[in-house]
Amino acid sequence: MQVNSDFDGRLRWRSRYLIHRARRRGRTGLLFQVNLRDPPRNMSLKWCLVSVTENGQWLCSVDRTSTRKVRFIPLPPGTHPLHLEVMRYRKRRSTQAQQNIVLGQGDILLVTCDPVQPNVFYRRSPVVDTWSAQILQADPNS
Repeated sequence: MQVNSDFDGRLRWRSRYLIHRARRRGRTGLLFQVNLRDPPRNMSLKWCLVSVTENGQWLCSVDRTSTRKVRFIPLPPGTHPLHLEVMRYRKRRSTQAQQNIVLGQGDILLVTCDPVQPNVFYRRSPVVDTWSAQILQADPNS
């Protein structure tokens, strides 16, 4: 699994909307975006579940049946040890990573995941699970 600190810039419309709304309200938290290409009615054993936990406590997860692939989770300012995981039907193919994040008041942590999906016919899947994490600093003028 690859964890990048630089974001490639591809945000969904809902992600941009949730960032704008959180900044307008002065909220601190985690914005979680998953780029799944698997159709919801696919009956394959190659399904995956993408989840984020903190200190063993589940924050959110997304799979192919989830209606929303973008989620905003409010978090208090401070240090957060996050556990990022892509779970698959076959355990040996599951991947995970640890990331310690320090959030200030009004900061938003943008986490995106692009998991490997070998059974898709469109928009080529990456070779390894790719995570991107970036802290969007609060606007000092507001």
